[in-house]
Amino acid sequence: MKERRCALYIRVSTLRQADIEDGSLDAQESKLRAYVDYENNLKNGLWKIAGIYREEGRSGKDLKRPEFQRMMRDIKNGRINTVIIYKIDRLTRSLKDFSSLWDKFQNNGVEVISLNEKFDTATAIGRAMLSIVLVFAQLEREQTGERTAATMQYRAEQGLWNGGRIIGYDLDPDEKGILKVNDEQAKIVRKAFNLCIKTGSAGQAQKALNDLGYRVPVYESRRGKKHGGNLFNKQMVIKMLQNPVYLGKITWNSAQYKGKHRAIIDKKTFLKVQEILERNRKTRSNDRLPSEHIYLLQGILTCRKCGSVMTPKSGISRSNRYYYYQCTKNAHTGKEGCDARYLPAEPIEDFVLDRVKELTTDEAEIDKMITKANKNGDQRINELMRDKKNISSRLKDIDNRLNQIIDSIENGKLKAFGSLNKRIESLEAERTSTESRLKTIDFEMAEIEKQRLSSEVMSQSFRTFRDIIDRASPRKLKDLLNRIVEVVEWHENEDDRASGHCRISYFEQPNLKLPIKKLSEPGKSEFAECNVWLPSTDSNRGPSG
Repeated sequence: MKERRCALYIRVSTLRQADIEDGSLDAQESKLRAYVDYENNLKNGLWKIAGIYREEGRSGKDLKRPEFQRMMRDIKNGRINTVIIYKIDRLTRSLKDFSSLWDKFQNNGVEVISLNEKFDTATAIGRAMLSIVLVFAQLEREQTGERTAATMQYRAEQGLWNGGRIIGYDLDPDEKGILKVNDEQAKIVRKAFNLCIKTGSAGQAQKALNDLGYRVPVYESRRGKKHGGNLFNKQMVIKMLQNPVYLGKITWNSAQYKGKHRAIIDKKTFLKVQEILERNRKTRSNDRLPSEHIYLLQGILTCRKCGSVMTPKSGISRSNRYYYYQCTKNAHTGKEGCDARYLPAEPIEDFVLDRVKELTTDEAEIDKMITKANKNGDQRINELMRDKKNISSRLKDIDNRLNQIIDSIENGKLKAFGSLNKRIESLEAERTSTESRLKTIDFEMAEIEKQRLSSEVMSQSFRTFRDIIDRASPRKLKDLLNRIVEVVEWHENEDDRASGHCRISYFEQPNLKLPIKKLSEPGKSEFAECNVWLPSTDSNRGPSG
């Protein structure tokens, strides 16, 4: 009979369910543990709990759940051959998902046990029952979804709000589903609409709101956590300006219905703002000068002032298009969030390419980086090899002692079976513990070897980059840079904000934590290089910020 390495998978769909006594995570776990204990009593301890996977507040409509994904990784690595659940729909409610999931289970030799439906897929009847139960689970979910959608559609047609917080309104405590105007928040909404008309831009309206001291209204969630109080970002303001709810409308499934709440914005003002937003949208999508620039540092260029990633931007001035990077926090919340200036794209990209090219042509420097990346791993491998040798020797000694005791019993040389039995149990427990430690060492060594392989891939990336850098397309260069460079941190000079320096961190450099909160200390080589970048006047073609 084979050993069962069990995964206990437990899930609740909502935080409220987590508190229900019978269906809580703790209650499910207790029942699954009790079942393993029961099987162990029957099968001489062959059932082991290899992992417990607790999913709180996660729907079963799909498989995008962190603990579920962790369990699947453990199954793939051979650590689990049995999945135990309280109820089949804890695993999935979708027949389509389970169909592919069951194939993966079978390919990895994994069996499924459900306590509520009382079946084990190790048996033929269990596999048949599984399919039947899952069909009904999915049918129930689809019917529930249809009923919910029909209810919300009916509520919208009656002019009732279907839920969610919205600036300018509160839910009327006396009449459920009816929005009640919040006078203080309504002032913010009216101000946003007026500013958009005055400035001709949602972005300018957002900046003006923040400059005037307006902030996102503070509210407390059901769990007592406070939200809001922060600066308005551009997306939030655009969403506000486009929402028909302020006209007294309820929107559901792209259709609008007359709401039972009072309007905050009149129709003339609302339509004027929509014209402004539509005009600006068309201007931004102007294809007279198509953008052909590939932003090589997209996703890896960060702002030193606030730690945010810098977002690619472009602008048009008569016959020219400018390409630059803007601090994302600055773009969303204005200067109050971060006052970093725009950074012209082409000069900083050329600078980084030159620095990387210098490194990739230096074989000695590449080997030095790889050696440095592997140094800690090599030391740990040596330590683990010594530990493994000592533990293996100890395991051999334990086996020898057990064999000696067994030989003595068979030859009739030992009579004190009571104390002898305790000694055997002690040695058996020590052997189990020792074997477990050996498995842990093997796993840790395998993980280190994976990292070593990563360093070899890194080395190949450098050499590939060197070979094709002068003839590669911009898209290929971008792909290669993302394989080599982990982060480019832009430091704007305070004295001369038109210049600054950047710090380039390559993958496989140890002790680099992101996001970077402070400059590296003297003598610490967190970055492979640190260079000053002073853009020339002829290359600084972007807006000054």
